[in-house]
Amino acid sequence: MNGCRINYELTGPANAPALVLSNSLGSNFEMWDAQMPAFAKTHRVLRYDTRGHGQSEVTPGPYTFEQLGRDVVALPDSLKIDKFSFCGLSMGGVTGL
Repeated sequence: MNGCRINYELTGPANAPALVLSNSLGSNFEMWDAQMPAFAKTHRVLRYDTRGHGQSEVTPGPYTFEQLGRDVVALPDSLKIDKFSFCGLSMGGVTGL
């Protein structure tokens, strides 16, 4: 995706509204573990490791928020998710902006 292998997990009811979760700097999608039981009851949750984090590929830098934002759009598109809510913390929040 956009020249990078992105690690992700998709959980929750297939027919539920989609929610994309974006991690903070220096973390991975596991930072959302405590919230997952509640989120996965009502949403189809897509959480991913931002490029250069967790198990996602480390591509040559520097990275830009425009590039990270394009990743956020491309990942749901590749999974046929047309509409989603977005929640990001720290760097993940800025990525969503």
